[in-house]
Order: sequence, then C-alpha cells, then structure tokens
Amino acid sequence: MTGADSVLLARFVLTRARAAGLDAVDLARSAGIGPGAMEETSGSVPGQCYPRLWELFERRVDMPHVGLRAAERHGMGELGMMDYLLATAPTVGEGFRAVGEFGSRLSGNRRVAVIAENDRQVTFAAETAAQGRGSEVAAQASFAFLTARARQAARARITPVAVTLRERPPRRQAPYREFFGTAAVDFGAETDTFTVLRHDLDRPQHSADPRLAAVLRRSAAVATLSSPPARAWVDLLAAELDSLRDRAETPGSDPDGANFRATVTLETVSLDDIARRLGASPRTVQRRLAAAGTSWTRELASARRRTAC
Repeated sequence: MTGADSVLLARFVLTRARAAGLDAVDLARSAGIGPGAMEETSGSVPGQCYPRLWELFERRVDMPHVGLRAAERHGMGELGMMDYLLATAPTVGEGFRAVGEFGSRLSGNRRVAVIAENDRQVTFAAETAAQGRGSEVAAQASFAFLTARARQAARARITPVAVTLRERPPRRQAPYREFFGTAAVDFGAETDTFTVLRHDLDRPQHSADPRLAAVLRRSAAVATLSSPPARAWVDLLAAELDSLRDRAETPGSDPDGANFRATVTLETVSLDDIARRLGASPRTVQRRLAAAGTSWTRELASARRRTAC
C-alpha cells in the first residue's frame, strides 16, 4: 500500500484517541506521523499511517469496537468538508452518495461504494486493498460514522438490514449489535458491507441546506489529494524501525508481524525487509528518503542510536 490518505482522516483518529485519554502525539509518532498532524487541516499522510493509527488506538484502549465508539462521539467538522457534504444533502441517501464521491478524493487506498441495490435495499462496501487489523477497524469506523450521522441528520433510528465485517468474531459481539441496532452483524466475511433499506435512504434530512450543498459539491468535485511531503516517509520509516524494538519487548503483540518479528531485529534488518513492510520497493524507499535529504544507512544508524539510549 503506497498511496496516501488525507491528514483529516489521521487527525480524526488522533482527536478521538486524545478524548479517550491517550497521548495523541505519541500515538502519531508510533504510526509514523509527525507531531503537527493534530493541527493540520490539509495535506496527506502515507497510506500505511491511517490504518496503523486505528490498530494502535485499539491496542492501547483494549477495545475491539473502538471504531464504533469513535464515530459515535464524532463532532461535526472533524472530517472537514465530508461532514458538511453529508449534513447538507436533501436525503440520507444523497448524503451517503456525496460522502462516497468525496471520500475517494480523501484517500487513494479506500472508498465506500454501492455494490448492489434493488427496489428494497442498497448495499455499500468499504473497498480497500489494505490488509491487517487497522484496515478492519477503519471499515468498522466508516460504517459507524455513516450510521451515526444518518440518525442525527434524519432524527430517526436508522437501522441497517445487515452488516458484514472482515474482522474475526470478537469475544463480545453485543456492542456491535447494540450500536447498529440489529442482530444481523456477521464477522469473518470476505468483504466489509453495510446494507440499508431504501426507505431509510429516502428520508429527508433536517440539516439539509440546498444552496450550501450545491456550493460544497462544486468544491468537492475539483478537490485533489496531494502527495505526502518527503519528510513524512522519514517519519514512517523511523516508526517502523522503532517498532522492531517494541515488538521484541512485547511478545505476541503483533500477530500479523509474528514471522517478521521472529526473524528480523534492528541489528539484522535490511532495506528489503523494511520495503516489504511498507508495501513498496527498495528503490522507492531509497528515492523517498533521498528526496527528504537522508538515506537508508543514516536512518538505520539513527534508529540504533535511539535504542542504545
């Protein structure tokens, strides 16, 4: 995964993490994001960072349904134009469509799109090429965000017909069913999907504002996602190197990286090892480091000094 995500997505997770009592700056650093992410309102971060934030957030609060709780407590405006595109649309369905179209401009790695529909219901999927726990929690949060916002805007208890999630069945499934309001929440699915009655999608929104919605749609149509600054890849590499020490100190904390942890240490790690972890080629990693005025050898030496200290 070598694309990028809007810094707004990263900032949303960091804001929710801080509200949960976590150190947002430390969380950002551990995910490979510079300390200024909490203040930025534009720009992007490397595509690995957003799902990594969710994975770290979940691990530190020890709550598999952290995506549900984060979306439930989401404040208007935290996701910038996306919030207002959804809120000002005439109906719930139009709001979902606007979010799907604009959301694809906020991320080069994920989007929410309609995959099936009939006269009675519509099914949305959280599409992404990313794997791992962070990506699963990100999908959980996306569906929770749509549900919470639709209920607020329509002032109605909108309940999905069904929800399927790629994540493994958690020990406690009640929080998922309570949040979505249905027992039809299935885990271990091939795809993250969210099915809603067309009747609910046709509900008018009390926050609708046709004039503002038209202005926002025109702005969203020309919005583009900038490439992450060169320095962002140095932060991401540093976080990955530092995580080798963290995995060694916390056995079993990273099941997805178990084989990597068992065979690679900070003393033996190679550029090829790290490039695989970052979903890029060694040449791409070298090129990004060079653009930031540094090199693989220099960053590896810095990581080893941090460990020694």
